[in-house]
Amino acid sequence: MDAGSISAPASGSFLDRQIHRTNRSLLLISLFLIAAVVTYAVAERRYLYNFFAGPFEVSETQLIAVQQPGLVSHYFVKAKGDETYETGIQQIETETENGKVKSETVKAKYSVLRVAERLLVVKCEPKEDGVAYTGEIAEIPPDVRDHVITPLLKEHPDANRAFLPFMLDTTGFRDEGYVALGFGIPAILLAGWLIVTVMRRSADPATHPVVKRAVVYGNLADVAQQLDMDLQGPTVKIGGATVTQSWVFYPTSFTLSLCRIPDLIWAYKKVTKHSVNLIPTGKTYEVIMYDRFGKPLQLRARQSKIDAILALLAERAPWAVFGYSDDLKNSFSLNWPGFIAAVDQRRARSAGTK
Repeated sequence: MDAGSISAPASGSFLDRQIHRTNRSLLLISLFLIAAVVTYAVAERRYLYNFFAGPFEVSETQLIAVQQPGLVSHYFVKAKGDETYETGIQQIETETENGKVKSETVKAKYSVLRVAERLLVVKCEPKEDGVAYTGEIAEIPPDVRDHVITPLLKEHPDANRAFLPFMLDTTGFRDEGYVALGFGIPAILLAGWLIVTVMRRSADPATHPVVKRAVVYGNLADVAQQLDMDLQGPTVKIGGATVTQSWVFYPTSFTLSLCRIPDLIWAYKKVTKHSVNLIPTGKTYEVIMYDRFGKPLQLRARQSKIDAILALLAERAPWAVFGYSDDLKNSFSLNWPGFIAAVDQRRARSAGTK
């Protein structure tokens, strides 16, 4: 079926509006993903530039000339000094259990690198040594100043002006970038896939889930006309669903669930109990309804809403099976055609008694 033959009959109908609505939702999601990635890239452009282009070679003169690390464009660098001094200060990660120390892990150590006549605090891996380091020019945190620089100044008061006004952190500069790529690349790919999906559905509406769901009930134009006529009559809103004389439809962000009441076969209430650490936290209620085409319409709402829609369905389709049991589930799973045939017999008997 070509695009024209399937779109023209439904043009301007309720179904047509649902097709446009779901396509619009996909486009909005794709635009949100693209905007999120672009916003992050713009906000972190300085970091990303250093992530991809760095590390940059810097001379001693260039390193010493840095006064405000936050304003340096090339701050992921390869730096080399003349001599390294161990401070004995370490960053330790402690894992406790029931208030007792379970394990301690040395995550980093702090050294002092002499660069010409100046001193540079270096945060590096515990086993890293030498006089050449690759890392990020960063502000000196207060705790590092208190535990690394201040004790040294007590022994050497004249060394205060010798310390450079920043530190070199060689630990995990690229970690944030890898995480960003791990989210950003899939987000862009997903956005592209969503856009292609919308374009494909627009070019060939027969591939759209709303159309696929509708045409199981017959010719698209006839189904669209039936829905529009029913919507002009009395309707009942229950939760997110709308019940007309002959239809139940439940629009979600990306599709439309349909159930034609004259074709209803089985409907029941599903109750899910929730708990945290075995403590009950509440229940959720859903109605599950199957028509003869076997694809369920599932709606979550308050218990009173669920009971109301089941009562309405029982009134309009009294031949259908209502309620849940394991036997019904087995019959559904093992012999759905037989299940339908049994309901059709009930319907025929019901019609014969009127």
